[in-house]
Amino acid sequence: MTLAVININDAGIQVAVDGDLVRTSPGYAVLDSGNLMLGELAIENARLLPRWMNNRFWGQLSTAPIPGGTTQIRHHADLAFAHLEDLWKPIAHEVSQVILMVPGYYSAEQLGLLLGMAKECGVPVSGIVDQSVLAASNLPLRSTVLHLDIHLHCMTLTRLSNTGSLARRSEKTILETGLSTLWDRWASIIANQFIQTNRFDPMHQALTEQQLFNKLPGWIRNLSSNSMHTFELENDGSTHSVAVSTDSLLRACTPLYPQIVQAIRSEIPAGEHASLLLSHHFEGFPGLKDSLGLIPEADLLDLNELKSIGSANLNRHQIVSDKGAVSHVTQLDTGETSKDKDTISERPATHFLWRHHAIAIGAGFKLDGDLEQGPQRSDNPVCTFYPRNGQLHLDCHEPAGINLNGSPASPSMSLSAGDVLTINNQSLTLISVSSDG
Repeated sequence: MTLAVININDAGIQVAVDGDLVRTSPGYAVLDSGNLMLGELAIENARLLPRWMNNRFWGQLSTAPIPGGTTQIRHHADLAFAHLEDLWKPIAHEVSQVILMVPGYYSAEQLGLLLGMAKECGVPVSGIVDQSVLAASNLPLRSTVLHLDIHLHCMTLTRLSNTGSLARRSEKTILETGLSTLWDRWASIIANQFIQTNRFDPMHQALTEQQLFNKLPGWIRNLSSNSMHTFELENDGSTHSVAVSTDSLLRACTPLYPQIVQAIRSEIPAGEHASLLLSHHFEGFPGLKDSLGLIPEADLLDLNELKSIGSANLNRHQIVSDKGAVSHVTQLDTGETSKDKDTISERPATHFLWRHHAIAIGAGFKLDGDLEQGPQRSDNPVCTFYPRNGQLHLDCHEPAGINLNGSPASPSMSLSAGDVLTINNQSLTLISVSSDG
């Protein structure tokens, strides 16, 4: 059966079919003269047509009337239904089962509303699962696990326990600030630098303002470790370039970091350590990892954007009931105990996770540089993986083309489950799979 996974985070709703990501659509809606634009099209017109824009409908899913509602759009559920239908129609002909991944803050009423919308759209929902549980699965973890995520209008921290099963224990919104506010702040900082440098104000015209906001998420995701960053905008046939310092960009988010650190510390039991999972939606945030490094009790793991989708496919037998009933899964059996010690003793990585496929490394793996069809063995490898003394090691024969967790790889190094290798723009996540599962 062909399985689709729909991961509902309004910062970018992911749609994957059999593990392949086919669409990422932000939770935006724009109404223009009766024409309702959704997702990617809506966010690309939000500054051009600002009179009726809504980006809160997934985070505040309900049937309560909204200010400025119309006969077409009475409440947030109408917008969410329209967006879900827009996501579903292109894949409906090929999909027989769907797993919905939902944020931990959804109430029972909101889950019921979501299921009703899905039924009305004709989506064959076979399971609903908590996002944080899937984010944490198939990784070596301590007994306390924390998942930090960001949405358009809030940041959330979910606490899970890892004691033979991975179970959600609590979820809380730690900040009412999300990506939408941060994009506004970063845009203002960059626009002011354009004014000072070039006497060019991108906010003065809707077209250049929209161009700035279109480029901004990519600019932030791809920030380098350099102290200065160059950004370019086009206007009237001319290219305007500006250099913005990391310190300037930090001003948008540094007031938030102490609150994030305090919230994390409050969830770690006294005298213990915790595994801290960082959502891919934080990618590129200036200074965030430096702030999280102030928590010595937290072992930080970066999550790849396909991590949860891959885990949904690997654990589908626990999410999809063979009896046809749809349940809200907040716990997964792992068959493993936590990895708590003074220095965490991790079971070594045993497999590559590529899209939804887990490929065994075995006694050694000479990896071909072409990953379009997944990890393949080669007599002329770009790198070689091999286990030794209880650890997985990597020798890079062409280190210039390989990144580990976003940084250039060394010629020789040891690896852990959770590490992400990027080779020729293709990502592999290292996971640990038990021999009995």
